[in-house]
Amino acid sequence: MRTWLVCMGVACVGVACAGVAVAGPRVDVEQQYQQAARLDDSGEHEAALELIEQGLASAPKDLKLLGLKGAVLIKLRNYVEALAAHQAYLAAGATGANRREAQRIVDSLLAVRSTFLEITLANGPADIYLDSKTQGVLCRAEKSCQMPMLPGEYKVIAERPGFERWTGHVTVEKDTTAKIAIVLVERPSQLTVRVVPPGARVTVDDAVYTAPASVAPGTHQVAVTLAGHTAVRREVIAHEGKPIELAVALAPFVALAPFVPIRVDPPGAELLLDGKPVKVGRGRIEIPAGAHVLLVSAKGYHSDRIEIPAARGADYQLAIDLRSSRLTTRRKLALVSGGVALASVSAGAMLSLEKRQFLTGPSQVGYGIGGWAAAVAIGLWLEEDVPRTRPAPRTRPAPRTRPAPRTRPAPRAQPAPRVTVTPRVDSVTGLGLAVTF
Repeated sequence: MRTWLVCMGVACVGVACAGVAVAGPRVDVEQQYQQAARLDDSGEHEAALELIEQGLASAPKDLKLLGLKGAVLIKLRNYVEALAAHQAYLAAGATGANRREAQRIVDSLLAVRSTFLEITLANGPADIYLDSKTQGVLCRAEKSCQMPMLPGEYKVIAERPGFERWTGHVTVEKDTTAKIAIVLVERPSQLTVRVVPPGARVTVDDAVYTAPASVAPGTHQVAVTLAGHTAVRREVIAHEGKPIELAVALAPFVALAPFVPIRVDPPGAELLLDGKPVKVGRGRIEIPAGAHVLLVSAKGYHSDRIEIPAARGADYQLAIDLRSSRLTTRRKLALVSGGVALASVSAGAMLSLEKRQFLTGPSQVGYGIGGWAAAVAIGLWLEEDVPRTRPAPRTRPAPRTRPAPRTRPAPRAQPAPRVTVTPRVDSVTGLGLAVTF
């Protein structure tokens, strides 16, 4: 039907030419018609339509221009305006066979008022063509487009840069809306990886890379490894078929010193590196590259857990002092003093009960000795509780020359608490107790 409409439109234009020639149109309108006809014959329909509109602005009822306009609009698939142009052609006074053919075109075009083609696009925008690209873009679809359509079968073409061309077919029936859904597929991208120095092993998503490689749209992991160099991992994104250029410069691998100086107190402590026993030799232990956990334990001491970082300087070393968990001599004396204090206070209390007075001479002596013994016990216990100073493992600035590992001086211990006991004889006899740190 579309082909028939085009042919009939051209025929009407020819008949109109003969009729209007008798009427004697103005020369400028005739020239515009001739130029528009030549543009239409060469496929430049948009340019032809522009000249036709200029001519109709001067002669709105020129049958030749109206007939040519209707034929051009049908070729552009602008059926609604083509219908209006042919109706204007009839109203301008077409007669005879020309009028009958124009009326038949109008009757056929009336279907576009209730017949539509609706196209939905999942990943626009895209240019939509019907039957052939030579007929021009039907519409530019972002998410969808709908246009009046003549009944019939059509080939639909969708194109977008970076995506595969989509083609399909649709049948448009009279007085209905035909629908077609389009999902465009992204084109793969060409991945080129250049590595310095050459000879490295390159993988893309764990598959061996062969240059140049075609990768599907999306995110990909590129790994580059070479003996004696630090491995490199990069992430690339393929999109719309655009080529990907990846340049990788590998850095020589600098291995960490496997032996680390260490000082442990007590010397016979057990060391576990990542759960495996490790021995101290010549004041050093062997620690492979990477992060590790060192556990240090000894009988009678509290265990210690040390996090060894992966990034370690050449002068990295360890100093470990375990805290004793035994009952030391000081604390034994503290317990004895505490017992004396308890016994003295109890004796003083019993004497107070016998005399029925809280403060008597003998009871005051018992309270005083108890206070003094309690002060001594507290002082001895607190002095032993002060932990030895053990700084966390740290990296010291490297000396200019290191002929041999040096033993670091023992850390300075914190001062122990000092207990001051002052005898007191006044209204209350006893001892003054002062504990300072």
